[in-house]
Amino acid sequence: MATLFLVDRACAVSVRYSVMLDAGSSSTKLRVYSWPERKSTSSTLQITETFSQRIKPSLSSFQDSLDLLPKYLLNITSIAESQVPSSSHNKTHIYLLATAGLRFLKEEKATALMNMVRNVLSDKRNHGFVYSERSVRILSGEEEGVFAWITANYHNGFFSSHQSLSKAVGVLEMGGGSTQITFLPDGPLLAHMFTLRISGRIYNLYSHSYLNFGKDYMERRVKDYLIQQNPQVYDILNPCSLKNDNYSYEYGNTTVIFRGSSSPSECLTIISNFLRLSYDTCYPKPCAIGSIYQPSVGSDIFYAVAVFAFVASDLKATDSSGRLDIDKLNKTAHIYCSKTIDDAASVYNVPPEFGSNTCMMALYITELLTFSYGFPVNTKRIYSFKDINGKSLNWPFGAVVYEAELLARDYPCPPFYQINAGTSQHQLRLTLLQLLTVSVLVSVLCSTKHV
Repeated sequence: MATLFLVDRACAVSVRYSVMLDAGSSSTKLRVYSWPERKSTSSTLQITETFSQRIKPSLSSFQDSLDLLPKYLLNITSIAESQVPSSSHNKTHIYLLATAGLRFLKEEKATALMNMVRNVLSDKRNHGFVYSERSVRILSGEEEGVFAWITANYHNGFFSSHQSLSKAVGVLEMGGGSTQITFLPDGPLLAHMFTLRISGRIYNLYSHSYLNFGKDYMERRVKDYLIQQNPQVYDILNPCSLKNDNYSYEYGNTTVIFRGSSSPSECLTIISNFLRLSYDTCYPKPCAIGSIYQPSVGSDIFYAVAVFAFVASDLKATDSSGRLDIDKLNKTAHIYCSKTIDDAASVYNVPPEFGSNTCMMALYITELLTFSYGFPVNTKRIYSFKDINGKSLNWPFGAVVYEAELLARDYPCPPFYQINAGTSQHQLRLTLLQLLTVSVLVSVLCSTKHV
């Protein structure tokens, strides 16, 4: 018996691709992903990163030389086109998503920069990929946290195994400019809700991002605070820096010399002031940093990634399974922060250029996890990972999953139709009419989306 299968031509794609440009603070990371077409939106996408390349300089470095930006972008799209089969270019969506490096630019600079990016990437003469209104944007910190949550739970097998909601892992992430916390609360969620749908299931996440609470900006805030506390003084002791770590710092039109004093208790006092600022006005309760609401972290497992993972690794505060010991990190930090920069480097093998920052971050992380986020100091529920089974826990992977899920809902494929040998002419006409009707509806929907 012969069987003929009919399907809309636009949906007859065996493998799909996506091109992601992660515009960070120091470079743009080009990533290409692919996955086999799934038969149902309730099944899990099987996405693989097939290519990645870091391109320097960063996007933000063109803020005062916009005329050079098109060449920079065209070089990236040219590389991307070489990594996607030419027959799939016109079905492959391209995205340029920017993070903290663009969030901290002045609004007029960021707007001009992103408008130029849109002009280049929306011009069909420049590449063969699909451009949409969502293709170019500056991510909110909350989006970055949610995408990292998707990545962690995808690689952990949560979505594909249809586990109970209690098995989802929360994510603690920190970069240079901000820190994020994202998780699925056990109880009611009063604010900062982010709703998403993956594999046919709805998730109401809590996600919040704290700008200026990332690694680089916390270091800057400590220096600015010390200068404000010591007006007209141009040689200042920094308790968050190790002894013999002396350096100059530009503050407005003034140059200040900082000298490390290796005083962990004094450093922790400064950090605590930042975390407790406006805490008395907390509403609704409970709150995390300052007066920002955060529900209880409950009993979920959390993955602490990026800066959390690097600091925990440097000070050997995790066990063989990756479980973070906050108490050990705190005690080790106080010992480490009492040393000179040379002694710290020799004992802990931390490169001198990162020595003082590791001290400050270790103290900051212990206070952030316990006082602000509400983890007990003896918790066994935080794992500090750089990757899972060799797969990076970066947010772009989660962004691709999120965007692919949106596209699956916006551009639904019609059902398959089959015609067996012996089908009557009447049934054949009905089947062909159904296919034609669905194809027209899908075409109308697609054209409406791009008006």
